[in-house]
Amino acid sequence: MHWRRFCAVYIIPAAIFQSVIIGGGYGTGREIVEYVTRFGPAGGLLAIAVIACLFVLVLSASFAFAVRFKVFNYRDFLKELLGPIWIIYEVLFVLLLVLVLAIVTSATTTLAETAFNIGMYQVWLFLSVAILGFTYFGRSIVKFALTIWTLLLMGFLVTLIVSMVSVKDILLLSNIGTIDWLGASISGMRFAIYNSALIPVLMYAASEIETTDQAVKSGVIAGLFGVLPALLLHVGFIGFYPEINQLPVPTYHLVEQSGIHFAVHIYFFILIGTILLTAVGVLQGVNDRIDSWLKEVRNFGLSNRARSCSSLGITIASLLLSQFGLINLIAKGYGALSWGFMVIFTLPLLTIGLKRLIIKEQKV
Repeated sequence: MHWRRFCAVYIIPAAIFQSVIIGGGYGTGREIVEYVTRFGPAGGLLAIAVIACLFVLVLSASFAFAVRFKVFNYRDFLKELLGPIWIIYEVLFVLLLVLVLAIVTSATTTLAETAFNIGMYQVWLFLSVAILGFTYFGRSIVKFALTIWTLLLMGFLVTLIVSMVSVKDILLLSNIGTIDWLGASISGMRFAIYNSALIPVLMYAASEIETTDQAVKSGVIAGLFGVLPALLLHVGFIGFYPEINQLPVPTYHLVEQSGIHFAVHIYFFILIGTILLTAVGVLQGVNDRIDSWLKEVRNFGLSNRARSCSSLGITIASLLLSQFGLINLIAKGYGALSWGFMVIFTLPLLTIGLKRLIIKEQKV
C-alpha cells in the first residue's frame, strides 16, 4: 500500500478522531481528572482500559458499517442504522455540539486569562474569526490541519511527561489495593460513550476506507490513538494527586511545574490550535450533514459562505453557554448526555448494527 493511501486509511481517521475529542478535555486535562485520575493512580488505569476497549469496539464497528453500507456522513449513517428514530440522535447531537464548543471556549478563556491575562472578549473574537476561516475552505484543509496539529500536541505531551515522571509515580500505578473497581469502570464507560457519540459526525474521515478489514484495523488504530493522551496525562497527574482534582486546567499546572523553558508558551500555542480544530472538526461534520440534505431536497450543496454562517451561529450559542464554567460543563453536561447516547447510538450500533453487518458480510 502506497504511503499516501496508508495515511488516508489508517492515520487520518485516527488523527481526526483524537483531534476532535482532545479539545477542552484532553487539552486542558479537566476531563481526564474528572473521569480518570480522581479514582487514584491504579483506578485511573482501569478507567483508561475500559475507555480503550470501548473506543476500539465502537470505532471498528462504525467504520465497518459505513464502508459496507456506503454511508459517509452522519445523516445517512444514522438513517441506515436507526431508521426513523435517527432524529433523536440529531437532537442530542445539537446539544452535545453546543456543549463541546462551550467547553473548548471556556478552556481557552480560562487558560488565556490565567497564563497571559488576555481578556475573554479578545479570545471570543479570535476563535470566531478562526472558525469562520477554516469552515469556509471546507473538508480538505480541515483534514490536513487536524492531522498535523494532533501530531504536534502528541509530541509535546510525550516530551512533557517523560521529563517529569519519576519511578515513584510509576510504582503508584501498581497499587491496586484501593481501586474503586465499579466506580472507575462506570466512569470510563461514560467517558467513552459521550466521546464515541461524535463518531457518526466524523464519518467523512473514513471515506477512503474500502474494505471491512481496513475498517476494523483503522478502528483499532484510531481507538488506541484516541486514548493515548489520556494515559500520558494520567501518568503525569499522579505526581500531584489528589490536589490536581480541584484545578480547572490541570495540564497548565503540569506545564508550570515541568521547569521546561518556554513550556507554557508552547503549550498555549498548541492548545489554542487544538481547541480551535476540535470546534472546526465537529462543525465540518455538521456542514456535511446540511450539505447532504440540501442536495437531496434542492439539488444543490452548501456554499462556502453558508458553511461559515452556520458555523458562526452555533459558535455564538456556545460562547454564551461557556459562561457556566469549565468544571461544571464537563462534570454535569457530559455526564447527562452520555446515557442518552448510549441508548440511541452505542447500544443500537453494537447490537442491530453488528447483526446487519454480519448478515451483509455473509451475503457478500
